[in-house]
Amino acid sequence: MRIGVVGAGVAGLAAARLLKKAGHEIVVFEQQDHVGGRCATTRVGPFTFDSGATSIAPRGKSIEPVMLNELDTSDLVRVTKPIYVHTSLRVSPGDASRMKTERYTYLGGNERLPQMLATGLDVRMNTAVEHFSKSNDGYEIEGETFDAAILAAPLPESARLLEGTGEQRPIGHVFYRPCLSVLLGYDKEMPPVNYHAIVDPEQRHPLTWLSIESVKCPGRAPEGQTAMVVQLSSQYSAMHYGSSNEFVVDATVEYIERLYGLAWGTPIVHDVKRWKYSQPENLALFDSVNHPPDRLLIASDGLLGGRIEYAFEAGARTAELLMHGG
Repeated sequence: MRIGVVGAGVAGLAAARLLKKAGHEIVVFEQQDHVGGRCATTRVGPFTFDSGATSIAPRGKSIEPVMLNELDTSDLVRVTKPIYVHTSLRVSPGDASRMKTERYTYLGGNERLPQMLATGLDVRMNTAVEHFSKSNDGYEIEGETFDAAILAAPLPESARLLEGTGEQRPIGHVFYRPCLSVLLGYDKEMPPVNYHAIVDPEQRHPLTWLSIESVKCPGRAPEGQTAMVVQLSSQYSAMHYGSSNEFVVDATVEYIERLYGLAWGTPIVHDVKRWKYSQPENLALFDSVNHPPDRLLIASDGLLGGRIEYAFEAGARTAELLMHGG
């Protein structure tokens, strides 16, 4: 079969990779200039930040043997320090089970994973799919005809594309949280800490997640310096999504000062990454959305869960369904 995949995030790449290995002709359409979606890395000066997903936890899913056995592991790093929690910026160890989850990153950044998944695939970068329709021979995507198609964009985007086919799937009720991800680089070294990240499990504080990148993984900052990624809560992010970088950074730095002292009030580099579709607020059921013998399938983290391993799982299950009917 000739199969078109819309979206080169982890779900789309997982589906495309498996289908290509099975001998199918695959074309992936991606509106950005890079693959991976939220599995992204940003470099600012000498600092390297995982600006989307800050680590990858296989959790025994189908991504695990791919990461650990099939792909190059020469720059794969196991994150050794755990995640702590904070309540109004008071930090404590929190749930012991969270501390036991195995997490990984890559020396050069988590973008390495989707880059490897995309190896050998025909990925059309900078191609926003506007024309998607059903034809007598299958599906038409941007003027090309395919025997089958997989929509691997965030579900609101897939719902929009479905309108051109006359088909309906129960995905219109799924909404995504926005997220402002703030990248901070400091010319001082973080004092020893027992964690690589902290999270607000109640999601009540604007600082919902802090990853100290230079503690998480070597090479993220020059020696004696510190790199951090701060992810702000969905409520705060929605309220200030259109605010200036300066406003967002200044507000975020105030929280860092409260955590670590006034000496952390002046980062030497900073940036803000805006994620419109950060995490699904709710899910659609995979088996209600996809069922054989359909040749138009949906692959998304909005079907199984808003994590890299679940996005990969959705893509892998979609490929298996297309090839074998389940």
